[in-house]
Amino acid sequence: MTQPHATAIRLFLLLTLSLPHAAIALTAEEQQNIHAHDRIAASVVQILVQGVAVDVKAGRQHLVRVTGSGFAVAPGRVVTNYHVVEDARRIRVALHDDTLVDASIIGTAPGYDLALIKVDVDADRLPPAPLGTSTGLQVAQRVMAVSNPMGLNHSVSVGVISGLHRELPKLEIGQRLIQFDAAINPGQSGGPLVDSEGAVIGVTTAKVAAAEAIGFAIPIDLVKRTLPDLVRMGHPFRPSIGFVATPVSPDIARLFELPAIHGVLVAKVKPKSPAAKAGLRPGHRIVTLADTDIVLGGDIITAANGEPISSPDDLADLLLRSRPGDRLTLTVVNGDGRRDVTLTVPAMHH
Repeated sequence: MTQPHATAIRLFLLLTLSLPHAAIALTAEEQQNIHAHDRIAASVVQILVQGVAVDVKAGRQHLVRVTGSGFAVAPGRVVTNYHVVEDARRIRVALHDDTLVDASIIGTAPGYDLALIKVDVDADRLPPAPLGTSTGLQVAQRVMAVSNPMGLNHSVSVGVISGLHRELPKLEIGQRLIQFDAAINPGQSGGPLVDSEGAVIGVTTAKVAAAEAIGFAIPIDLVKRTLPDLVRMGHPFRPSIGFVATPVSPDIARLFELPAIHGVLVAKVKPKSPAAKAGLRPGHRIVTLADTDIVLGGDIITAANGEPISSPDDLADLLLRSRPGDRLTLTVVNGDGRRDVTLTVPAMHH
């Protein structure tokens, strides 16, 4: 290379390096993602658990270390999954600035895979997350999971809602789970699932181990209803009104010529229970269909307080929103016609 050419190249490189770099243009979606993350980030924590688990088959205990995620819902109060803390003997929380502080359990809801823990820090160091609503969610709506996968603190994964009204066999919340496709890995359990505005719409709880990009979240509306009970009682309010019911489908209704095409069949009523006192009538004839026993001849509950009832989950949801002393008016039909029965929600027996 000749000297003039070499000198020209050096001058070009010097000029290039000395020029200010142009700002990278962000898309509207990227800006929205950054806004959502910035709104929630300081509220998200990593949860470090040391505990003891019992191996029933081997008849011995063993030490366990679990990592998970959580987020503040009030000053000094953090929501996470129950399965993160269920064997805990010591819980520590890593804040957004990586400070470690001890935590203790306020209340648990194993059937909902929820736990509320206490952290003694000021709200300016751990601000409560903005809580949105899980009502009106749409499939294909964009969501973001902010949590701590594999110990990688404050990580973000973005996706969409893949489905609604999902169910997992180990949970007692029925068909209420949110399915989403944002990546979920060990350590993210208990973290927030947020919408495009950074408001929490769910608590990540599980993924399908044999599949890619299938995660589930507990809807935030259920969480918000449960939190006051965890503070007050340490567990959710779940009254027993004393009956067992099975869902009615249009196919079942046609096959057995039932007087309603939706609702729940009252299969069994516990003596002296609120259901028995209200006059609910159980079935008396058992038929088996596809290895499932169906009890016929009893009342079919089609509505409660004017809300249509299509499954036992609908009734469970109504009871979750009730309190001792509330009156439930059940619309029932049977071979004799239609009637309303009223029962009083009892207090829970501890």
